Amino acid sequence: MPAPAEVLKKSVMGLAVTLLFFAAVEGVLFVVGVTPLSDRADPYVGFAGYSPLFVESTAPDGSRVLRTSDAKASWFNPQRFTVRKASGTTRIFCLGGSTTYGRPYEDATSFCGWLREFVSAAHPSREWEVVNAGGISYASYRVARLMEELADYEPDLFVIYTGHNEFLERRTYDRLLNTPEIVRNVGALASGLRLYSAMSDVLYPEQDVLDTELDVVLDQSVGPEDYRRDDTMRDAVLEHFRSSAERMVDMGRQAGAEVLLVTPASNLRDFSPFKAEPSPGLDAASVARAGQLAASIADLRQAGDFERAAALADEALAIDPRNADLLFLRGRALLGLGDAAGARAAFIAARDEDVAPLRALTPVTGIVAEIAERRSTGLVDFEAMMDAASADGIPGDDYFLDHVHPSIEAHRMLGLAILDELVAMGVASPAPSWGDTAIADISEKVVASIDEAAHARALANLARILSWAGKQDEALTVADRATEMARDPHTVFQMLTVLVRDGRTDEALVYADEAARLMPDIADVRKMNGVLLAENGRSAEALPELEAAARLDPTLTDIHYHRGVVLSDLGQAARAETAYRRAIEIDPSQADALNNLGILLAQSGDTRGALQLFERAVAANPAHPNAPQNAARARRLLGG
Repeated sequence: MPAPAEVLKKSVMGLAVTLLFFAAVEGVLFVVGVTPLSDRADPYVGFAGYSPLFVESTAPDGSRVLRTSDAKASWFNPQRFTVRKASGTTRIFCLGGSTTYGRPYEDATSFCGWLREFVSAAHPSREWEVVNAGGISYASYRVARLMEELADYEPDLFVIYTGHNEFLERRTYDRLLNTPEIVRNVGALASGLRLYSAMSDVLYPEQDVLDTELDVVLDQSVGPEDYRRDDTMRDAVLEHFRSSAERMVDMGRQAGAEVLLVTPASNLRDFSPFKAEPSPGLDAASVARAGQLAASIADLRQAGDFERAAALADEALAIDPRNADLLFLRGRALLGLGDAAGARAAFIAARDEDVAPLRALTPVTGIVAEIAERRSTGLVDFEAMMDAASADGIPGDDYFLDHVHPSIEAHRMLGLAILDELVAMGVASPAPSWGDTAIADISEKVVASIDEAAHARALANLARILSWAGKQDEALTVADRATEMARDPHTVFQMLTVLVRDGRTDEALVYADEAARLMPDIADVRKMNGVLLAENGRSAEALPELEAAARLDPTLTDIHYHRGVVLSDLGQAARAETAYRRAIEIDPSQADALNNLGILLAQSGDTRGALQLFERAVAANPAHPNAPQNAARARRLLGG
């Protein structure tokens, strides 16, 4: 039997040979150009391809410049900078999602645009290039991929504002979630080896791959209802966010640049959750009871009885503690009672329990702050800034246009705060001329340059999106702002659309009349005005509008049906019959037109012809409110 010393010696020799072998393999793979996964890929997910944000071109003066690719124009602001950075120039890239972009407006009034103005005036002895690389709907893992490109463009500083879009895109974490944690940790370490990376490329060439451009959940469905509560997925997304944020800090450092992180802030007070679901495991009776209480809470709050509303909210939450809508109602009730601290806690809980989490969750801001402290990066706590600036310490419509997009003033405040942090980091040194007067002059200049009409149209588009997502109260608030800024065809029509979707036909009629006068040649507008007039009992006024719409676009959806309804109401049966027949000719399954034409035939004595139409209406829509009864009545008259 070998002595223990001999066994140890052989073991050490064997280990040494093994290590030398793997070292040799690593060396060979290095020579042939294999890059470790940890250096070239997201550890959670790959990309099906990558089209660069910036493409090289030649400027009129012959210089080589990088400009925003036309292929990216739908997601990014147009930007341009030289391929080779001039001596004495500091190049700053602002990265993130639509807040960085400046949504719903554009670069000039984004925090990046404000920073460009402020830093140039504060430190005029240097040239400053501040590039807005914020991408609409971009989550942190896409921002990190973009940063890989920007790291090659001689950056001096990356300003990163990300965290709101982590749940926006369809994701699959199946492979990650089904892997034991210890295996995931070993895999993370192994991803730094070229051998592991080469084997991974062979074994998993297309697993968990994202498309080059976005596949956003809200673009692939009818709205937030596509979301479901999934706590396991939530934890995985947050873990991935941490990984992406750390990768970005590493990439910035490797590129020789400073990194400044910004904590994402959101509207707590004036934006209700996108979607609520009952707490897991709740039975039907409990769900029904909580729903009844929610309706009562809303009524009591509307009546100003905040004390009873708060009491009912506590009762409802005792039944259903994770219901985001109930938490939001509790926040509103407590705010009415003057309990700002309790209201703030309830609003935060409502945001965090939102089943469609399109605002950065509480752990996201914690992760950003923790990474900034642990990795010694710059940090602007924008969330804390908005808390301090807002009434009762609860951010709302005073600084946010919707759920996450700051007002122009909030962007200005953030731009100034970033400048202050650059000074603290030693990146910028203010000149003696810098101070309140200079800040006021720049602020006045930027505000004076704002195209009010363009900004009003941007708000109107935002209102349309909010309405489509089911956020009617918020959509009306934004639409109202838009029409106050500029009352033009676009803003008026969007306000009209929001009011119609909310069922507020009396108010909508005012805007419909105005829209028809502003856009007399748009068939949809004339039709909408005619339909609203008819619904309000003004058929004589509705007919000319519907006739105009039909002339402008004879194929417009339902236009001939609506003409038939108004003509029938005005006693013009023959013309109504012609209109209904035209509607059925365009769409043979138009159940309402089939039913109404059947009624006209029955009134004229053609019961058999009416029955055929009623039966066709039922076949087209078995749940039609009148056609089945009309068909039964016609059969009885025919002795069937």
